Amino acid sequence: MSTSNITEKQAKKWINAGVAVTCIIMFYVLTRFFLQISEWFELEARLPYYAQASQGLSALVSLAAFIVTVRHPVSSKYLAEAFGELVKVVFPDRNETMNMTFKIMILVTIVGFILGFFDWGSGYLMSLLPQM
Repeated sequence: MSTSNITEKQAKKWINAGVAVTCIIMFYVLTRFFLQISEWFELEARLPYYAQASQGLSALVSLAAFIVTVRHPVSSKYLAEAFGELVKVVFPDRNETMNMTFKIMILVTIVGFILGFFDWGSGYLMSLLPQM
């Protein structure tokens, strides 16, 4: 799919898919949060259906977040504008990526040697100072 001919309908599908994935992640995080809370306060022993209730609540919160995000005009407009800007991004090709990665690795190695030299030199100078 080229970036120049994405229709508004396709853009809306991608935005809804992104919001859905985010809400699925939210469901997982909320479920883990409620599980951790139940371990801290031993809620499963005190409340008979705590696990089912916490998963249901997590699902309801995630579904509500999805519906509010998709239906709210301000958030929909913001996501559409963000997607529109993302479509305009030109990513580098494989050769350019490999070339820049190689340059960065060399630069990081050089800077590491320079910092290591300064560390060794300052340690040597500190060893020359009299002990107190």
